Amino acid sequence: MALDAGELTLTLEYGQNLKDQDWFGRQDPYCIVKCGTQTFKSRTCTDGGKNPVWNETFRFNVINENDISITCMDEDTLSRDDLIGQGTFTLAKVRERGTDRLQVPMLTKKNKQHGFISINLTYTPNTTLRPQQAYAPYVHPAYGPVSAPYGVPPPAYAPAPSAYFAPPAFAPAPSAHFAPPAPAYAPAPSAHYPSAAPAPAPAPVYYPAPPAYTPTPAYNPAPSAHYPPQQYHGATYAPPAPYYPGQLNAQYPAPVFGH
Repeated sequence: MALDAGELTLTLEYGQNLKDQDWFGRQDPYCIVKCGTQTFKSRTCTDGGKNPVWNETFRFNVINENDISITCMDEDTLSRDDLIGQGTFTLAKVRERGTDRLQVPMLTKKNKQHGFISINLTYTPNTTLRPQQAYAPYVHPAYGPVSAPYGVPPPAYAPAPSAYFAPPAFAPAPSAHFAPPAPAYAPAPSAHYPSAAPAPAPAPVYYPAPPAYTPTPAYNPAPSAHYPPQQYHGATYAPPAPYYPGQLNAQYPAPVFGH
């Protein structure tokens, strides 16, 4: 019949007639109690000798565990701790009745009984603790034939960079009257790719237009009627009146010269 899971309360009471591991003085016993993967260590009974007393309680969650082991050690400060004895007992009785009291025999290294340890047990079923369920064996699923990959796989490495690098082109801002100058040379061809196209032809240069040409008149303009009087050999000279075709010379008086 399967046993219900629950909580086990274990009280480590005392030891009697244990093997003495100290040649001088009294030994200092302590116990290690283990149930499955749960382990507890009791306090050290200083100078407990062969009949130590602990009266210490531990609690275990019991699901599938049926045994508990007790290991009694002598604590030393200058050397490794010595084994006093160890024993194992079953939990079947306490899981059926709920309580139990045991005197666990201690066996030495030579597997001889030497004294015992008294313990008190109490077991309380706990419905929230469930035994571990057995898992079904794992079966590898059957797969069909592997289909061919689609597309071309990516290259294992990136293409090597070009051996030459074209200098960056920094063109000045465009002018109001001149087109931006063309680059002095085309970028160097790549080491792994076809040569680049030739550089474009230089852009035409525009110069400012010359000033408008003003033609020179074919004849001199008519003399002004307001020239200032000029001196001619001591006599006052009056400028002649403008001549127009069709007018008679009698309309203009002859010039008067001084004697």
